[in-house]
Amino acid sequence: MSDVDGLLTHLPEDPYPLYDVLRNKGRVLWLDGAQRWLVTGHEEALAVLRHPRMSSDRTRWDGYRPAPGYDRSAGMFTMDPPGHTRLRGLVQRAFTARVVEGLRPRIQQLVTEFLDAAEKRGEIDLIADFAGPLPAIVLAELLGIPSEGQLRYRRWATTMMGAIDPVSHATSSEQAAAGQRADDELTAYLGEIIALRRRDPRPDLISALLAAEESGQRLTGIELLEMCILLTVAGLETSVNLIGNGVGALLAHPAQLARLRDEPELLNSAIEELLRYDAPIQLSGRVPTEDIEIDGQTLRKGQMVGVVLGAANRDERAFTDPHELDLGRSPNNHVAFGRGIHFCLGAPLARIEGATAIGELVRRFPGLRPAGKPQRRTNPHVRGFTSLPVALR
Repeated sequence: MSDVDGLLTHLPEDPYPLYDVLRNKGRVLWLDGAQRWLVTGHEEALAVLRHPRMSSDRTRWDGYRPAPGYDRSAGMFTMDPPGHTRLRGLVQRAFTARVVEGLRPRIQQLVTEFLDAAEKRGEIDLIADFAGPLPAIVLAELLGIPSEGQLRYRRWATTMMGAIDPVSHATSSEQAAAGQRADDELTAYLGEIIALRRRDPRPDLISALLAAEESGQRLTGIELLEMCILLTVAGLETSVNLIGNGVGALLAHPAQLARLRDEPELLNSAIEELLRYDAPIQLSGRVPTEDIEIDGQTLRKGQMVGVVLGAANRDERAFTDPHELDLGRSPNNHVAFGRGIHFCLGAPLARIEGATAIGELVRRFPGLRPAGKPQRRTNPHVRGFTSLPVALR
């Protein structure tokens, strides 16, 4: 089981064959070495993610210890009701579908500008030159960060992304230290922006969060600051990896790439399939607050349960030919954005960014192809590229 235990410290370049091995051993499987459960079946993953007695609060885990040097485990994404209900209600009021849809023209403008610059060069690193900066700029502008601060904002957020590992604690001490410095600097900077918006509200998300009310309540100063940081990190992880993994999958499947080019009406379906096929977030943690039985196994109160979203999305019981990329797949009940009360708040924004970025890239560059060896991240919690060189002509 050493290879399986290793999933919690180092994600292989292609983890899906190992996920199949795991699922064949048990869809809800106890790992003695890691002292936790792994859930790899689709139906079982839904049961855990939707269960009202499955907590997202890592401190409820009997084996909990803060990550060395850097622990971003507080905030709405690791809270349970009623605190989570209150905070999410406040944020949703300021993060409406209308607000997200209103960002579409700006996203299109940014995509056009990035691809215009890329076309002149003929070759780009998809992550550094496109998938990375695009959602960072969108989030910065959404929050209300002025243009002169956006480069630092992107640098801080990227550093924090590389240091966060809330389930396995596989982050190195160097990464943890860098993440803590970036967190401190971003926290101080956002504190300044929040103070300015209290005095002078603008049409941005920070001002909207300051004004948001739900049942007569508001976000406290600490809650608002934490919310801005968590939206930053979670928003970037999802969108950057959706674009990177999606393009990587299309390059590995030329017939499907050609299909999308010939049938642009498949774009929305394609985004859902790319999310299923290579999910941006691979591992999500829960802790039972009482003994719970799933698939004949008793998950004890206080034990860690790792829901392997990437494995659930390749479950043959839920998807026909699950290892095939089929851009027209329907239905497609993937769990790439989670499920239940912690369903990804930024899913609509990620979908718009992913569809615009991938759709335009495919439409504009019929010669799109790999241009060098890609580099994968190895964090077990997320799946993405650190570098993906592509040729455009």
